[in-house]
Amino acid sequence: MRRHIKIFSSLMAVLMFMLPIASCSSDVSKVRISAPEQSAVISMSWWGNDPRHEYTLQGLSLFQENNPDIIVNHSYGIWNGYERRYLMQMASHNNCDVMQINYAWLSEYSSDGMGYYDINQLSEYIDLSQFSQEDLATGMRNGHLNALPIAYNTICMFYNADMFASYGLDIPMTWDDLFEAADVMSRDDIYVLGMVNKHLFLLLNAWFEQTTGRTLFDDEGTYIGTTEDISMILEFYKELTDRRVIMPLYNFNVSDLEDGRVAGTVCWASDSLRYCQPAIDDGMNVVIGEYLRISLDDQSEWYIKPATMYAISIDCRDPEACGRLVNYLLNDPEFAILQGTEKGIPVSAAARQALIDNGLLGGIEYEAGEFISDNIANMNLINPMLENADFLDIFKNLSDMYIYDEATLEETAAQIQRELMALAG
Repeated sequence: MRRHIKIFSSLMAVLMFMLPIASCSSDVSKVRISAPEQSAVISMSWWGNDPRHEYTLQGLSLFQENNPDIIVNHSYGIWNGYERRYLMQMASHNNCDVMQINYAWLSEYSSDGMGYYDINQLSEYIDLSQFSQEDLATGMRNGHLNALPIAYNTICMFYNADMFASYGLDIPMTWDDLFEAADVMSRDDIYVLGMVNKHLFLLLNAWFEQTTGRTLFDDEGTYIGTTEDISMILEFYKELTDRRVIMPLYNFNVSDLEDGRVAGTVCWASDSLRYCQPAIDDGMNVVIGEYLRISLDDQSEWYIKPATMYAISIDCRDPEACGRLVNYLLNDPEFAILQGTEKGIPVSAAARQALIDNGLLGGIEYEAGEFISDNIANMNLINPMLENADFLDIFKNLSDMYIYDEATLEETAAQIQRELMALAG
């Protein structure tokens, strides 16, 4: 789907949560043994870094204090490997009742709208008026409201403005600007940009669409690219690598901007604190660049998505308790203050107002959020297949053969095409 978004406690209680469970079970009776008979027992899962775990655990403790009839078990971890485990849990109907999900999972696990609970049925417990119709539409599948957005996200280009100024360079606006910067900075063994595989592919895809006016996937997520399309992308990728515009993926570390090994980085707006704050704390002037274009007259649109979303299991045993928890996580001012902008600028009007009232909207994450707001009218919802893990693995693993001269362009493009067509099945 391509569409425009118009926009856009106690200490003991906390300690009780500090040991995450390995998986979630829909069999609530198994955990009622240690719970008061009148209590509803539900479970929640999420991924993230240590700060996210800490404030979420604290928030769950506060939620239980204010809702003594609900007990919340939990499962959490880092992103690496999380999606694979989630797939197994979904397949076995062993997923948690309330889940932080990736936007792409709506298409992968609920294309017919029946993979998650219809939140429309819980409007008595979840204040949906805090979201615009455009916000709600991001979680709709086949007439079912499968999920609610926490914040919006897009990849952003963050640059060390001081470094560019030291070379007499402006912040890049076009793809050619990247190469001009690399011609100068590479003499000092500095790369213009550093990023991970997913962000690289989104960047390559943006260049491809701007250059050709074509897409690799149709609106339903079916792969429609050709061998020639893959060759074209690979050639541009190799040029970026050979001319030292981008740091090799296997070398990149999130600390490279702070260490001065790269002059800029590409990451999700929601990850701006992790990627950029250390450099800012060291006194660097980190700025957000405009979206790269073929030319300054190019009006091509970039992609946006809900950063993360909350969904409820189709197998949940207590929808009311789940709805009350989701409403707390999204709309409660107390939790909004705990979370701040760690996941991005909240979509919920109530949560956003709580941050404004408490002076908590500021810094690089806020700037990234404002950047999204300023550009959202000219963005499309991302095609979920552009983030598909299997697709990205095929492209990364096979493209390396060409990038590092282990296979010809023709051989590599043909093999990638075969495997992508097989994946599309």
